[in-house]
Amino acid sequence: MPRVKLTKSVIDALPTPSKDTVHWDTGRPGFGVKITPKGRKVFVVLYRTAGAGSRLRKYTIGPYGRITLNQARVTAQKVFAAKLDGRDLAAEKKDSRRRMVADRVDDLLEAFIAQHISQNRSAREISRMLRREAGSAWGSRSIHEISKRDVIDVVNTIEQRGAPVAANKALKAIKTFFRWCVGRAVLDRSPADGVPLPAKQVTRDRVLSDGELAQVILAARQIGGPYGDIVEVLALTGQRREEVARCTWDEIDLKMRTWKLSSDRTKNAKPHEVHLSDPVIAVLTRAKKAGKFVFSRSGDISFQDFSSAKREIDEISGVTEWRLHDLRRTCVSGMARLGIAPHVADKILNHQAGTISGVAAVYQRHDFLAERREALETWGTHVSRIIGNFFEINARRKAA
Repeated sequence: MPRVKLTKSVIDALPTPSKDTVHWDTGRPGFGVKITPKGRKVFVVLYRTAGAGSRLRKYTIGPYGRITLNQARVTAQKVFAAKLDGRDLAAEKKDSRRRMVADRVDDLLEAFIAQHISQNRSAREISRMLRREAGSAWGSRSIHEISKRDVIDVVNTIEQRGAPVAANKALKAIKTFFRWCVGRAVLDRSPADGVPLPAKQVTRDRVLSDGELAQVILAARQIGGPYGDIVEVLALTGQRREEVARCTWDEIDLKMRTWKLSSDRTKNAKPHEVHLSDPVIAVLTRAKKAGKFVFSRSGDISFQDFSSAKREIDEISGVTEWRLHDLRRTCVSGMARLGIAPHVADKILNHQAGTISGVAAVYQRHDFLAERREALETWGTHVSRIIGNFFEINARRKAA
């Protein structure tokens, strides 16, 4: 290979060869410029990974023109300095290129959904959102190309559709995805770090009054079917919507008056037992036992049409601006009014962190099953009483 003292004028004057030719710099051994038969000139570095006789490595710096001779010399010096530190920049560059091709966002998203999201009670909703928002925007790109600006653009697009709450949910899911990638050494840091939620989080504090609760339950009975039964059980037990909606007959023991949820059915991945009060037993007794699911039209598929059914119950009950989750808050608030201890209510709700926390929580492993049974019976009796009072008040009004 020819050796010359490389200067800009020398490189400009180099002839186009019939095959790839490298002109090595006499002033910096191992540094040179390669010329292809098409006249393309590229700066390269050649070095050994160890001493004499070790493997030769070629590091491609980049094309002449886009990279100046001075910039190429500086990069070459960095390559030689890294070699002295025991690093192989050519191998690192090759590995980086491989990762850029292998670590596609869509592939990682599917792995994340399968390994992490699939165990979440909202798996279907979160998976659909991630594929629709992040997957459609970045799917074919390498995850190493995704920047903070890309994350902000996706979130802003959702917000501009007039869905600030959805934008918040999407950002939280995207942040969890990137943290998962960091935890598996796919990324060194998350590009979503420091991206603020687009909409202010508003903590709901809606608690239905006794009168409103009676109206909602009576409307639920009027509607009947899976949705009506779900609403009444939510009001009587304080459990989560999906846990009730996906309840199966093999979880129910009517003789023992218990409902046992396995760890894969609860939000905090802890098994949970719920005592069934008399009013709940009455709901389950009238439920149609046609298949696996308790609250289902066919028995094979759990009830899912919540939006339209909610509008119907609002119209019948006359109670507005409430959500099904508010029944959970109403239940625990009502128990507090009845004198039920907070730690017992926490156990009923299967809260991850409750009133017993810190060191006490480490040693406190009592489940308070007897207290929970008594609390739910007390709450069930109270709900039955307010429904009876509602009927009595209406009867008096009609009589007057």
